[in-house]
Amino acid sequence: MKDENFIYKTQISFMIGSDDVEIDPISITEDLQLKPSRFHRKGDTYIGKNTGLIGTKARTVWAIDTDWTILEEETVSHHIEFLKKILLPKIDVLKKYKEDERFDVCFWIWIETENAGIGFCFQENELKFLNSISNWVHFSLNTNQKN
Repeated sequence: MKDENFIYKTQISFMIGSDDVEIDPISITEDLQLKPSRFHRKGDTYIGKNTGLIGTKARTVWAIDTDWTILEEETVSHHIEFLKKILLPKIDVLKKYKEDERFDVCFWIWIETENAGIGFCFQENELKFLNSISNWVHFSLNTNQKN
C-alpha cells in the first residue's frame, strides 16, 4: 500500500510594501524597532538568482519571515503564533501602516507539498490577528504531485 502521509513545507512572510520611491525601509525598522528578515527600496538593483540578469526592484518591501517548517499536518498555525509574539506588541504602529494609503501590509503564506492539493482552516483568533494589521493575505501553493 502506498504511503498516504504527505509532507507540507510552510512559511509565512509579513510584509510592508510601498510603490512610493520616497519610502525608506530603514525608517520602517526604526519605527517598529524590529529587525526585518529582508528589505529593499524601490529602485534598488539586483542580480536574478536563476538568470543572472540585472533588474530593478519595482517597490519597497520590508519583511519578517518565519523559518520554513516541514510537517505532516496541513497547518500554518505555528507560524501565526510566532508572528503574533513579535508583532502584537507593535500593533498600534502596525495599524498606522495598514491605514496609510502609501503602504500595503500583507501576510504571504507559502505552502509546498507533493500532494495534489491542500486544505486547511484558520481559527477565529488567527483571522482576527491577520485582519487587525494587514490589508490582505496571499497564498502561494506549490503542489508537486509525483506520479
